[in-house]
Amino acid sequence: MATKYKPKKSKFLVIYPCTTVKPYSASRSYKQLYSQLDRLNGKREQVKVMAISEPFGLVPEEFFSKFTWYDCPGLFKWWCTKNGQEYEREFLEKSLDILSDAVGLYLKRAVKNRFHERIIGFVRTFSSGLEKKYDHTHRRMLEMASEKYNIDIEMMPSKTQVKNLVEENGFFAWDMYGVAHTAMLKKLVNKIQAS
Repeated sequence: MATKYKPKKSKFLVIYPCTTVKPYSASRSYKQLYSQLDRLNGKREQVKVMAISEPFGLVPEEFFSKFTWYDCPGLFKWWCTKNGQEYEREFLEKSLDILSDAVGLYLKRAVKNRFHERIIGFVRTFSSGLEKKYDHTHRRMLEMASEKYNIDIEMMPSKTQVKNLVEENGFFAWDMYGVAHTAMLKKLVNKIQAS
């Protein structure tokens, strides 16, 4: 991915969280995403979607059906507790460092070769309490890649957007649905339509 993958050029690269359901496209989250992207009509082909995943870094949508066999790699405290394994944050940090390099190398090459005009990281940016948390791994991978490789990634949703969703719909709306919440997906589509 970092050195060989050559996508069809697009105006937007939307980086979206992986899901526990495999293939990703079968998940409720991706069905919601694609349903909202379909509202773009003629602009839909201008949007490339990639999942951001802890074991793989970035996964282009045309490969979603090939990655159906893996589960959480043990980087999350909740997963380790559930499966009776010891959790060590040190491994999370090392993994994020390695994965952010893989993500950053692809994005640097993508910018240089103009594969995508704009990169949008549409991931869980803040908690419902409006905090940045260490276990928001997708956000952290993108921020680390952006910093290491000097890449402009438009991070969404903003703190204000999360705050407004929580105020209007309650903590559960964000904690349960995150970026797959219809109100958030509409903000993504509106941003793309406005460009």
